[in-house]
Amino acid sequence: MQTIPNLERHPEAPAATTRSVPRSVPGLVALEGGRVQRGVLRGHLGPAEGDLIFTTAATGWGEILTDPSYAGQIVVLTHPMAGNYRIAPGELESRTVHARGLVCTRLVTPPNGPGSTLEEMLIEARIPALTGIDTRALTLELRRGTRRRAILREANVSDEDAVQEAAATTPWAAVDHVTGAATREPYVVAPTATRIARATLVDYGVKRSLLAALSDRGLEITVLPPDAGADDVASTMPDLVVLSPGPGDPSRMAPQIEVTRRLAADAIAGGPPILGICLGHQLLALAAGAETRRLPVGHHGGNHAVLDVSSGRVDIGAHNHEVAVVDGPALAAAGYEVSHRDLNDATVEGLVHRGGRIASVQFHPEGAPGPIDAARVFDLAVEGARA
Repeated sequence: MQTIPNLERHPEAPAATTRSVPRSVPGLVALEGGRVQRGVLRGHLGPAEGDLIFTTAATGWGEILTDPSYAGQIVVLTHPMAGNYRIAPGELESRTVHARGLVCTRLVTPPNGPGSTLEEMLIEARIPALTGIDTRALTLELRRGTRRRAILREANVSDEDAVQEAAATTPWAAVDHVTGAATREPYVVAPTATRIARATLVDYGVKRSLLAALSDRGLEITVLPPDAGADDVASTMPDLVVLSPGPGDPSRMAPQIEVTRRLAADAIAGGPPILGICLGHQLLALAAGAETRRLPVGHHGGNHAVLDVSSGRVDIGAHNHEVAVVDGPALAAAGYEVSHRDLNDATVEGLVHRGGRIASVQFHPEGAPGPIDAARVFDLAVEGARA
């Protein structure tokens, strides 16, 4: 099993290389429902397809593109300007760009210096960006529940043909995005502080910032692939089990739901406590017999308000989810209470089991580039591991 001594989150960024001026061509974005907007295609000029979603984040281009939870999606930026700073390698959430495309109003090029420009990153990853688009108007349409399968491509086709291409794309929920986003082999992340406990994380598409949040608190982390069984987890002798974030529709993950059911039963009986985040939160609910649903308007961005039900505290948090847990009698019957709710639409944003050994959040307390108002979620999990 590979051991990673530390996360090296801030390596020295290499100096920018001299490159030819990036090309651009007329391009378009087309949605299956009939909407077409035309602009300028930059970055990699090849086509892209996926579900169109919008994020309210004003910064964090590198984090967004490399966040595994954006797999299979074309990201619309509501902020009118993108790319105004250079991106250091230590800011990236994974080694791969997972988003399939980018739509923005204005893509700018920052001054020369260390790191990569957003456009250089797009070119290297072979990801197109469509600029010159009224992204706020497009976002308003998405908020009305517009069907979201979309394409980015050069603008040498009619609107009708482009819409037909969008309608022919594979639905986001029908694809196994986890397998391509998660590790295939176990590995260990050493703590960056004094070691106090051992955590085992099942990787469905983990971000580097989540691993950092755990290792910085003195946890040695064994990371297992998404097909790990309950016996595989138990063999690592964890003090804490973490079910990671990840992309896609959790309801299609029957093997992982069954594994989660076994892990939850063990935790309730006195075994290692569990912390579920985002997809991990959804799997815990499904394992308890609850349901999940696709949100009419997904939560993506760094400025969502979440209520901590027990304390009344409101945190501004980072969100990135298209699916939410349905609040119903199955949760109560399995011993769960809703611990957090979204203040915009009352979405279930957290669960806690009455036995005190299972907790989960739908949002990202490890938010990168931020905010991290709810980082105490990790402190509570570490207390449980030490106990």
